Amino acid sequence: MAMMDNAGFLLAHIRNSFITSDDTGMCELIIENDETDRESKKVSRLDGSFTDSGAEFSDHELSTSYDILPDMGYGHRLRSNTAQRLERLKKEKKSQRKVKNISWRDCPSDYTAEDKGHLFEKKSLPYPDSDPGELSKASKLSQQIENYASSGENRFLEYAKFDGRASVGTPTKKIDIFLTMCPPGEREYPITVIVVASAKIHDLIGLICWQYTNEGREPKLNENIEMYCLHIAEDDGEVDTDFPSLDNREPVSKFGFSKLALVEKDIPPPANNRSTHVVTVYVPNRGFNKFQVENMNTTIREILQRVLKRRKVKIRPGQQYNIEKQSEPGVSLELDATLASMDTLEFCLVRENSTRGEFEEERDGDVSTIADSLTSHQYKSYIVNMIHRLRTNTEVQLGISGEKIEIDPVGTKGSVKFLRQKAATYLADTIASADIIEDKNGKSVFRLTYFTDKDSYKHHDFEADDDVAHEIVQKIKNILEMRLSPVRKDYMATKERKLKKRESLKFS
Repeated sequence: MAMMDNAGFLLAHIRNSFITSDDTGMCELIIENDETDRESKKVSRLDGSFTDSGAEFSDHELSTSYDILPDMGYGHRLRSNTAQRLERLKKEKKSQRKVKNISWRDCPSDYTAEDKGHLFEKKSLPYPDSDPGELSKASKLSQQIENYASSGENRFLEYAKFDGRASVGTPTKKIDIFLTMCPPGEREYPITVIVVASAKIHDLIGLICWQYTNEGREPKLNENIEMYCLHIAEDDGEVDTDFPSLDNREPVSKFGFSKLALVEKDIPPPANNRSTHVVTVYVPNRGFNKFQVENMNTTIREILQRVLKRRKVKIRPGQQYNIEKQSEPGVSLELDATLASMDTLEFCLVRENSTRGEFEEERDGDVSTIADSLTSHQYKSYIVNMIHRLRTNTEVQLGISGEKIEIDPVGTKGSVKFLRQKAATYLADTIASADIIEDKNGKSVFRLTYFTDKDSYKHHDFEADDDVAHEIVQKIKNILEMRLSPVRKDYMATKERKLKKRESLKFS
């Protein structure tokens, strides 16, 4: 306790405590550098007095400490010895798991000759009793050579040089090939072909044929590889016939398909061996169609589908068509019956639950619709009621032509002057749409939407009989479709955007 008043002893004790308690070694480095600076200051001091216990320092010198700079190279704290030792023990324990110690012990008693016999039993060879010279010829290599000789020469041997399995250091491509000429049970399982990337599609076909022959597959391939082509295939082996076959002159590296199918080209037979039959189908009051069929096993259903497709007949819900013999009206034929069972090749198309004469009425209806669309630009006037919000409906004359739409009030006696409807005229290019908005008790309400000079859309509502209202709306729509004005296009685009926005809000 007597030495506690010595500042030098206290400072030395504190420094030593810092050094011994710090595992990182940072304090030792700082204090040693600080001691060196202080020793240099004591030597240079001229008026300093020294005592037995150490040097006397001023308060200013004792209060300063070593400045830690950011570029000292101590960016992170070093790991303690304890952490390093624990990690070393963990690694040793982990490595010991892979080591298995087996203790070797001497057998206390020797085995007899009988006990040793069952440990090393003599195996019977699969070869028959023969001379050693004959046994030497029965190796696996000899068997393969004999089998290869018996199988005959591969006719596609010239394409074996494109096999990527035997090419080391050469870019190759691995392709799964589906074989469409194999039996149905084997078509789903492709063969894997590794081809040199520089080979052509023609060479790839030859390589496939070479590998096919080597594996002993059936049926035998045609010697002429021009009879085969490669198509794109799905993962299940289905050939994608929407795309043409790969060009034989293109390199394999140009295509990135991993699934292909080897397809045999269809070569049509000579023309003199083909027999065709001409089937005539009459449509009442609309002429007839003739079709060529190669097989008399063609069903009546196929003939019906071909007629409807050729005529572009739109089948409405609940509507069906039948086929009748031209010589037997009113008797529908079975659709599954074949042409071979018929005694004629002339038929007639008839709509179900109708007769052949009703096609005339249908044709007249179509002609009238076309005539209406062609004459819609001609002027025509209608007497309708104009609907108002705050007053009673007004009877007006609505005049429609291809250039404009006029609204003229019908004069009524005794009506108040300020309540009378004013006459109005709207050009056809300012009309946006005409739609039926309500049907009730034989009357229909339709709306006429137009574009104003103030860049906004307004509308008038009218009421008329059902037939008159639908006729007016159809007439205006025909005019708008023929003119295709910018107002009409902008209105329809705005309406479609609002509809999409409404649907998106509904599902969100």
